Amino acid sequence: MPSSLWTHDFMDEMRTRMDPLADAVIERLFTEGKVDAVNRLMRTLVENDDLPSSKLPPYVMDYLASTRASVPKLDPEKLRQGQELFDLFGPEVMMILGFYSLPAAYAARKGVQVLYRTGFLQKRPVRRVFETAQMVVDVMTEGGLEPDGRGVCTTQKVRLMHAAIRYMIRHDTRHPWDAQELGEPINQEDMAGTLMTFAFVVLEGMKALHIELTSEQQEAWLYAWAAVGRIIGVDERLIPANVDEARQLTRLIRQRQVAYSQEGVAMTAALIEGMQALTPDLLDGLPASMIHFFLDQDQWQGLNVADMLQVPKPDWTAIIPQAVKYVSELTDWVGDNTFIAAKLLRFISKDIVEGMLLVERGGQRTPFYIPEHLQDRWRIKAGTRAANARRRSETEATVMFMAAQQKTSEQNDSSQKVA
Repeated sequence: MPSSLWTHDFMDEMRTRMDPLADAVIERLFTEGKVDAVNRLMRTLVENDDLPSSKLPPYVMDYLASTRASVPKLDPEKLRQGQELFDLFGPEVMMILGFYSLPAAYAARKGVQVLYRTGFLQKRPVRRVFETAQMVVDVMTEGGLEPDGRGVCTTQKVRLMHAAIRYMIRHDTRHPWDAQELGEPINQEDMAGTLMTFAFVVLEGMKALHIELTSEQQEAWLYAWAAVGRIIGVDERLIPANVDEARQLTRLIRQRQVAYSQEGVAMTAALIEGMQALTPDLLDGLPASMIHFFLDQDQWQGLNVADMLQVPKPDWTAIIPQAVKYVSELTDWVGDNTFIAAKLLRFISKDIVEGMLLVERGGQRTPFYIPEHLQDRWRIKAGTRAANARRRSETEATVMFMAAQQKTSEQNDSSQKVA
C-alpha cells in the first residue's frame, strides 16, 4: 500500500528525484549545443496544440512515441464517470482551480520558487490560469486520455516543458539553485503535490461549495487524474490508489511544505490580478473573497493560508460563497436546497469561463479552447459580449436576492431569540 511508504524520509528522498525520461531528451538537446533546437522546441510546445514532427529532432519523436505507448489501459466506465463529472460541473471546476488549486500551490514555499523564477505569471498573470484550465479541459474531455487524445498530447508537452525549465534552472550560473535546501526543481514531491491540486483539492473545493458527489464520482475523478500522473512522470509510489490515500498524501505534503514566502505572496497577487480580468467589474473583489473562502478552511489545521499569502481582505463579495453555503444548509426552509445556490455558482463560474474565451492569451499562442459540446452543455456563447453582460446583470440580481434572503432569515433568528 503506497501510503505506508509516505514517511518524511521517503518524501525527502523524493525531493532529490526528477524525471529521467524527459530530462534525457532536454539534456541531449543542450549538450549537443542545439540552442536553436531548444528554442524551436519550446516555441512549438507553447504555440501549437499538436507537435509537428517536421520541427522536432528524431529522439524527441521517440520520447513522444514511448510516452504515448505507456499510456495506461484505463477502465472505460470509470474514465467515463470522471469525465462526465467535468461535463456536469466544468465551470465550477474552473472556478475552484483559479481560486483554490493555484493559490494552494503557491502556498508551498519550496515548490513556488520554480514558478517565481520563470517569471511568466507576473508578466502575464492570466497565462497560468489559461494553461491550467486548458490542461483540465483537454484531459477531462471525452477521448482526451486515449493514446492519441488531446489530453495525452497536452500532458506530454507539459512534461517536456518541466524538463526544460528544470535544466535551465539547474544550469543557471547567475542564480544558482540551492538543491540542498529546496530539493531539485520540479522534483517528485512537488509534482505529486501539483497533481493533487487537480485531483483531491478540486474534490475539496466541491465539498466546500456543497456540490454533493457520490463516492463513486469522487473515485472516478481521482482515477482519471492518476492516469495523468503516470503520463506526466510522477513516481508510481506517489500516485494514490483511492480518495482516502489522496487525502493522506495531500495533508502530508501540506504539513511539510506550506509556509510563508515572498515568492508565494507575489505569485498570489499576480493571480488575483489575472482573475480580476476574467470577472465582471461589479465583482472585482470576488477573487480575494473566494480565495479567503477556500484557504480559511479547517483542513489547513488552524493556519489561515489566505492571510499568509497576504490576500486582500474580502469586500462585499464575501457574501457570495457564504450565501451558497447558507442556502445549501436551509434544507427545510428552502425545500430544494440546491437550486438557488447552484444557479448562483453557475452564473459566476460561467462568467469566468466566458472571460477566458474572450480574452486574448497574447503572443502567438493558440486560443483557449473548449469543445463545442461542452460549450453547449454549459450554455456558453464564446463570441457574444452581450450575453456576458446579461449574465453579469443576472448575477447582480441573484446576489441581491440571496443577500435579502439571508438578512430576512437573520432577523427571524433574532426575533426568535428575543421571544
